[in-house]
Amino acid sequence: MKKALLFSALTIFINSCTVEVRIDGCTDPMAYNYDPQADDDDGSCLYILGCTDPLADNYDPEAGLEPLNGCEYSCDIVWYLTPSAGQFMLDWGIDYYHFFLKSESLSFGSISNEWVWNLAPNCNYQADGSTLVQTFYWSGNYDNFSAIVEWEAWADNGTNNLILDYEGTDIVYPNECITIGLSSQKLKIYKEENKGKERKERSK
Repeated sequence: MKKALLFSALTIFINSCTVEVRIDGCTDPMAYNYDPQADDDDGSCLYILGCTDPLADNYDPEAGLEPLNGCEYSCDIVWYLTPSAGQFMLDWGIDYYHFFLKSESLSFGSISNEWVWNLAPNCNYQADGSTLVQTFYWSGNYDNFSAIVEWEAWADNGTNNLILDYEGTDIVYPNECITIGLSSQKLKIYKEENKGKERKERSK
């Protein structure tokens, strides 16, 4: 009986002396000095700065830390005229619609009333000028990758001044292509909503 008690006491003493060994190091898998053996982060992690979003034009698969607005994105927008818009232009003596980014003075392209589309065109470039294709670029981050494009269509009736006929706002996403058709309904609604306001003009 005395021998059994002595063995139990010795076992308890040995177990109480067990020491847990912790390894200091970088515990973040996104860091390039990540230590899979480390279980105690000591603040030594080092990162490659860059864009971590695969949807971005400048995506860096090696990057582990993304600075603010570190990603660069792009998308295409295709503008076209519906048959009703073409007729609207003829009725109002409009030869072209010139397109501008809101608050910018330089047009990024135009469409004449010679071309209309019954159905939305594809995103391929049309050499005949029947569509207006424009690529837009913006900066963002992995969790903030959409953008808002604010654009304007200015009527050209052959005079030295352009008249603002329509304003549009569209949300765009990386690498997509969206088509936007001008129609007489949109143009008439805009004119009606802005009736009585001073007409906005800009020189060519």
